[in-house]
Parts: sequence; structure tokens; C-alpha cells
Amino acid sequence: MASRRAACEACRKAKIACDHQQPVCGRCQNNKGVCIYRTTPFKRKRIEKPSNLPSPDPSPSFTPRRNPYPNPGYLGPSSHAAIFKHITTEGDHSTGAQPGNPEALNPQWIGDNHLLLQGADVLRHLITTYPLTAMKELVMFWLAKGANLALAESFVAQCAESVSQLFTLNDENWHLVYARRLLHNSAQPLRITQSMDLAEFSSQFMDHNCRWETIAIFFAAVSRATIDIPFFPLLYTAEEAQYILRRLATKLSDFALEISLSLDCLNDLQLIVQYENFIVHSYVDGDESYHSWRKLGDVISSTFAMGYHENLEMKPGIPGFLMELRKSAFARIYSADKNIAIFLGRPPRMNKRFCHFQIPSCQTSINVWDPDSKPGYRADTRWSALCAFLKEEVWELLQDKQDAGCAARASAIQQKAEEQWRALPAHFRIESSLKKCTQTPFDRDFLAHVRLQHLHVLFLLRLLLLNTLTEPDIPIIETAGQMLALVVEIILLRDQLTNSGTGLIWKVAYYGLPAAGIILLALLKQHTSTAGSIPRTKILRDLSVFVAEVQIGTIVRPGDPNYALLSKATQTIQRFLDSFHSDAAPGSGLEPQGHHEEGSDDWAALLSQDLWDYEAGFWQSLADHPALLAVDPPLPRV
Repeated sequence: MASRRAACEACRKAKIACDHQQPVCGRCQNNKGVCIYRTTPFKRKRIEKPSNLPSPDPSPSFTPRRNPYPNPGYLGPSSHAAIFKHITTEGDHSTGAQPGNPEALNPQWIGDNHLLLQGADVLRHLITTYPLTAMKELVMFWLAKGANLALAESFVAQCAESVSQLFTLNDENWHLVYARRLLHNSAQPLRITQSMDLAEFSSQFMDHNCRWETIAIFFAAVSRATIDIPFFPLLYTAEEAQYILRRLATKLSDFALEISLSLDCLNDLQLIVQYENFIVHSYVDGDESYHSWRKLGDVISSTFAMGYHENLEMKPGIPGFLMELRKSAFARIYSADKNIAIFLGRPPRMNKRFCHFQIPSCQTSINVWDPDSKPGYRADTRWSALCAFLKEEVWELLQDKQDAGCAARASAIQQKAEEQWRALPAHFRIESSLKKCTQTPFDRDFLAHVRLQHLHVLFLLRLLLLNTLTEPDIPIIETAGQMLALVVEIILLRDQLTNSGTGLIWKVAYYGLPAAGIILLALLKQHTSTAGSIPRTKILRDLSVFVAEVQIGTIVRPGDPNYALLSKATQTIQRFLDSFHSDAAPGSGLEPQGHHEEGSDDWAALLSQDLWDYEAGFWQSLADHPALLAVDPPLPRV
């Protein structure tokens, strides 16, 4: 007599016949759902007498044991592997699974039990609090505006569709059942063949093959969407509800990533998730947050561990789409390292001397562009990496500033920057006002960021060549004036722009603050021509708009990331503007050049000489300028 065969959970709950195919039955295969078979389908539940002690949460049926043979990842030419690979002993030709191979390990042995339980609990809380279909609609609405996750761009819509169809909540312990299935899927290696296309690759982590990485990408997109979409009635209508959803989505994305990493089998999908998770934290925690800084360090470590700092073209059997994806990953992580290092005044962690510089869509020379290239995340990735390469050269030059050939080397870097700008497709170069551009919101934001990146390279070069920070020269004042004017335009047109790779707050803090600082120093020093070709009235107007938009809370509010930095800087700028427009007595510091209040030389000596430091220390020092002390008490030191 044939033994009874249990239906899968989806068929059982739908009360329809199941064909019992494993691992996925025919109905689930057609519906692209998750097919789960219970381990003890016919076992009756024992009715326990109530106890005074609370019963622990049921845990997934796997042993919390780490992989005893960790995956070493990429091993370079100085490692023992480079030596031993040339030594082949007789009979050592086994092609079977080795202890260090994740395929040879029972996935139930891998991972951290508490991580899985926490991830399952957050999953349950989030999905029972907010409708899953509404979160999918939020992401799809965000995508329709032209925004996306820069590196995971190709997978976000599919992830949203797959996750929205993934869960059935009929069982009390559904979250633990699905957490175990997601863990099982995440432990499977991603298969790669040279003939594979993007659809075949992504099918390994979509629909019934969903992994924790799929969950992480979807909820990273949910978190990002709540930042760009202030009002979405299906989920939130007030800031508090918007903030709560953002935090929960970020938390679940964190747990999903940590569970994936605990399996100790790095792959392309995990690296993408790590990068997008770092970007989410830069938005949620701020660019000065240690959490963001650590997340960036983690994704850099994974880049090296996977060997993506080596020449990817030399690795055989990689399909074209995946090669482009890996180059994009390297380029975005490389440029993020340089930009964050400059913003925080810390050393970069990816040295180009130990990396093979590679960017997407590069067939011959890095400066050769397809004239028909369109604005997009890949173009932004390529341009940002090219500018980051020059910024690293400026950084290296800073270490050798006393060298006699410093000026010549700086001139060579500037020439490279100008060549890169001229090599861009003509429709990528914005030379006039942003408001005159008639492109889509995404394209306008893209053009503005391309221009800001180029101006920033020139700004850093001219900043490097200053004898002292308190004596800005005409070239750097002109560059700063152009940067500030463009940032102010972006602020005023923010509702007509779509994030093309960097958010508004980053543009204001990274480009706007340094530019405003240099212009303030120039005005305090009363340069006869102030900013060369830029009228003083325009500079004062730009500074006034910059301050007003921050102070009224249209850009950043108390409690938001980077609020402390922006508010401190704008307070100093506002005090300068008040002093400039007041009828203060002589000694305000605004008299013709050569008239200085007693003590101003002492201030100049105390002003931070770190040319890369535009954080609170710079603005606190500037606030102590004698011209501003007469207007208002100095800012409190923190």
C-alpha cells in the first residue's frame, strides 16, 4: 500500500490537490510562490497544560553551529596559496566537494540562531504592521519617478514583486517557517556560466528561490523610498509614521544582510546588498555616523575578499552582464571611499596602487565615451569613479605638499580633469543655469551632479595650492562661487529633480558647505574683486538663500542626519550676513582691505589649517572671527 504523502503548505491551506513534486510542486512553480513541506506533517500537536512560566519562541530546526572551514575568498600573490598551487602531488586531482566548499556543508549547521530569530521577529512585526502589497506599491511608485538603487537597479522591481507574493500568514509561526526556507535558499551557491543572461542569473534568487539577500534589497528600497516620497497614504501621512517605517525597513535589511554574511559564502548578490545597505545607512544615520563609516569598511573588505580589485577581464567564464555589474560595484565602492574620506578628513581605504582601476561601459580608453550615452546610474558610476581617481591623486599630493614639484604635479592633475570634462558627451556638460535645462527630473539632477563633481576636483586642487586657508585666491573663489550657485539652484529646484545617485543633503554638505566657507573667508578678507567674474550681489544672494532654506526646515529638520553640521554652518553664515547689512561701527571687519580689528591675526592663526576639514571645527573657528563676535555671542562649543 502506498504511504501517505503530505501536501505542501500552500496547497494544504488552499485546500486543493498537490502533486507532491519536490522541492517545488507544480502549482507553486506556476504561481511563483514559496513551496514548503513540513518535516512532520502528520504529527499531532500535544496539548500541554498551561504553565506559569512563559514558553520560549519556537526556533527553526537547525543547529547554531558555525562553518568550521571558513571560506578564504581571494588569496593574492603573496599568500601561501600562490605557492602551493604550483605543487601537485600524485593523486591529488579530486574534484569532489572539499571541506571549505559551502556545497559540502549542511546549511542547517551554518549561521547564528539568534540572528535568524531576530530577523524572523522583525519580519513578522513589519509585515503584520504594514501591508506588504502597500510597501510594494510604494517601491513601484518610487521607481516610476525615475529613482532606483544605483547598484541593485536591475533587481529591485523583481525583488518587490517576488517578496510581495512570498508570504502567507495563516500559521502562527509563519515567520519562522519562512525564515528557515530563506536561510536554506541563501546557503545555495549562485551558479554562473558564460552563456547565462541576466534573467537566468536573477531567477536564482527570485520567486520560490527567494533568499535573505532578496529581502534585504526590497526593504532597502522601501527605506530609500520613504526618504524621497514624503506622503504615501497607503502607509503614512505623517512624519512620525514615515520615520517608523523607514527605521523598521532598515532594521530588517540589516538583519537580512547579517544572516546572509553569517553563511560565510560571499557572492555577487551579497556584495550588492552590502553596498546598498551602506547607502541606506548614510541616509538614515547621516554621513558623519560611525555606523555608515563601518558599513563602508565592510563593503570594501568584501570587495578585496572577492578579488574584485584585480583585473576582472582576466577572470574567464564571466558573462558580459555580470562583468559590467562587477565593474560597477568596484567603481561605486571606490568613489564612495574617496568621497567619504574627503568629507570626514580621514585616509581613504582603497589605494589605487593596489587596485586595477576599472569602470563600466569602458571598451578602449577610460576617457572615451559613446556619444549616444544616456544619463543613468551606470554613467553616474563611471563619471564619479573618474573624478574619484583624480581626487586620490590630489590626496597623495597633499602628503607631499612641500615637494618642489608639487605645483607641476597639480597642474598635470588639472589638465587631466579638463580633458575628462571635454571627453564627456556634449549633452552631459551643463555650462549654463540648471533652470534652463528642459530634460527629465532625473536627467537634470544627473547633469548637476556631473558638473559638481568636476568643479569639486578643481576646488580641491586650488585649495591644496593655497599658502594658508585664511587667504583664498581668485581662482578658488571663482570655483567656489560656481559650486555654491549650482547647489543653491538644486535646493530651489529640488521638487523638480529626481535622485540620480546622490541625495540633496549630500550635495549641500559635500559641495555647498566648503564653497560657502571659502566665500565667507574671501568676504571677510575683503578681496578687491571678491570673486573675479562673480558679482558680490549674486554671492550674497546665494548665501542668503542657502541659509534661509536650511533655517526654515525645507532641507533638514532637528533630529535629521547632518542637522548639527548644517545648522552650525548656517548660523555662522547668518551672523556674517547680519553684520554685512548692519550699520555696525568700524571694526566689523567689513572695511576696505588693510583695515582689520585688533586680534584678527590671532584668529587667523587659530583657524584650522587642515585643508580637508569642513566639519564642525572649521565652522566653530570661523564663528570666532572678530567681525562676527560683535554681532552675536560665539557659538557654544560641543
